[in-house]
Formats: sequence, structure tokens, C-alpha cells
Amino acid sequence: MKVSIAVLDANNLPTGEVEEVVLNDAVANLVKNATLTDSEGVFFQRQLEHIQAQSYDVLYPELMGRNCFSTNTEGGEGINTITYRSYDKRGEAQIIAGKATDLPRADIDGKEYSISVKTIGNAYGYSRQELAASRVTGMPLDARKAEAARKAYEEKVNQVIWFGAEKDNLSGLFGGVAGAPWATSTRSVVAPAAAGSNSTVWGVDKTPDEVIADLTSACAKMYAETKKIFRPDMIIMSVEKKQYLMNTPRSIHSDVSIMDWFLKNNMFIKSADQIKDINEVAGIYKADASGFDSASESVEGFTVIASGESNMRLREPFPYVHLPVQYAGLEFEINCYGRFAGLEVIYPAAIQHFHNV
Repeated sequence: MKVSIAVLDANNLPTGEVEEVVLNDAVANLVKNATLTDSEGVFFQRQLEHIQAQSYDVLYPELMGRNCFSTNTEGGEGINTITYRSYDKRGEAQIIAGKATDLPRADIDGKEYSISVKTIGNAYGYSRQELAASRVTGMPLDARKAEAARKAYEEKVNQVIWFGAEKDNLSGLFGGVAGAPWATSTRSVVAPAAAGSNSTVWGVDKTPDEVIADLTSACAKMYAETKKIFRPDMIIMSVEKKQYLMNTPRSIHSDVSIMDWFLKNNMFIKSADQIKDINEVAGIYKADASGFDSASESVEGFTVIASGESNMRLREPFPYVHLPVQYAGLEFEINCYGRFAGLEVIYPAAIQHFHNV
């Protein structure tokens, strides 16, 4: 079917000239009868479709476990247990006579502490047909699936870092193995209640002065109780709590936020980057110092830490790897795994949890 159309200039204005064009059957049917068959309609719609080159993938929150703790990879693939030794010096000197023969003795005591190493693994695969299709579409299928496998591994590692895996004998910051070397240490403190109230909830019952007192006393408590051995350099709290500190005025007469005032006047925490807002810790603190409850949403708290690999570290003796491709039938399969031992806390006193209920 031939039709005449007006010729337009560069400004899309008619030039007065016409030009004949030939329409295909589907378009001609639409012009003549204003109707399309189902197959013609699909064909015509595809002619008008533009597929964007950039894909927009599902977004996931950042995993913060590795961001807060350093990783130690000593050991290797074949080990099942990681052991460290701790020595303590004992004895005292006394004032003695010049010819004394029974001088008081000094000596050392040593202990060993062990944690288990576990395998965390998964796999991914793709068929020959999928590979052929990816070459046609230009989508790197193998890279996308490898990223998905790595993401699944990191999500499991992150879960263990924070909450441990008791049935698998792995410990995390807020849970894990009852028999872990540091699990029985007293590391939890209940924050004082607001004046005239039994509540310790920030932003609801506690004033900015009381919030600052909570943060200040938490840092000072660690420093004083450990005889200045551990200096806190990190505070872990929920995203909501950090936002409250950043956005709440020090007082109704001040344009300085609670956080700005605290950072300026605290001898340990001097930067907002040292206050880590972690999605995973919202609502996990119990009302007392007996532990944590990941299902609870009615309690809050924060944790003060003296970080550093000599105090605590993630133990990953064999980092995540992709094994050689295996060909089974018409599918390529890639197995992946790593060896992980959870969070190893050498000095429990370098961690103190403060509960707000």
C-alpha cells in the first residue's frame, strides 16, 4: 500500500512537498481499517519498543560486618580448629633480708582457647543454551550468576558475624556458642533510667542531657574498669539512633546537635565515622544484661568497642573461591566455598553492650 506524506524541514515544519512511501501489511491494515490482529498488534508494538542498555537491579542494604572488624586469614584450607594461647604473669616481690634464701618466686601461667572452623558453600550453573542466548543479548550471564553466589556467601558470613550460629559452633558479636572463650564474660550493662521515669528510651523519655550522659558514661566505664587498658574507638547502634543524634538539637536554645556536642567533648569518639549505624542491630538488646533477643523490637541499646585485630577479628582461614567448572549433561556447574570461624574475641573487656528499654 502506497501513501503520500508531507516532507518536513529541520524544524519539523511542512515544506509543501510530498513523498510516497510503501507501508507493510500490518501498518497498512491499521491505516485502512484502524484494526490489528493479535499477531500484527504484537509486531507493531515491538516496533515501537526501546530497551534501555542499563539494567536496574534489585537493591540490597550494605553488609556491615566486614566494615566493622578486620579479617585474619591465617591457617589455610585444611584446618578444623583455630587455637590461641594466653599467658598470665603471677608472683610478687617482697622486702627481704640481705642473706635470705627463700625469695618469693615469679612465674607464668598459660591457657589455650579454641574455636571451630566451618565450611560455607554454594554453587551456580548455566546451560549451553543460556550461554548462547547471553552472547546474543550481550548480557554477561556467568558474571551475573557468580555475583549472586558471592552475595549469598557474604550474607551468611555477615549473619554469623553479628549473631553467630550456635548449632554450628560459631560465635558472633551478639550470640553464638555458650562455650566460647568469651561468652561467659560480663559485657552487658543496663543504662540508667530517665529522671522521674523507669524508661531509658532515647527521644521518647530521655532528654538530650541524659542521652549524652549515656554515651559518655559508656565510654568512660570501659576505660576506667579496664584500668585504661582499652580505649573505646567505636560505637555500634541502630540507624534510627544515629539519625536521632545527628538531627536532635542539644537543647531548645542551641543549634548544635547532640552528636556534634558529644564528639566535641568526648576524649575517645571524635568523628561521626566512629559511630557505626548498623541495620542488623535494631531491636536486639534485652532489658537486662542476660543476653540478646533478635526477635524483640521493643528494646534498644548500643555497643562500645575498643577495636583492633589484637582485641577481636574475623577468622576466615580460607577465603571464598570459585572451583573449576564442571560439565554435567548440557549444564556447566561451578561449586564455591570458603572456610569461616566467626568472630574471635581475644579480650572480652574490649566490648561492652549498653541496654536501653
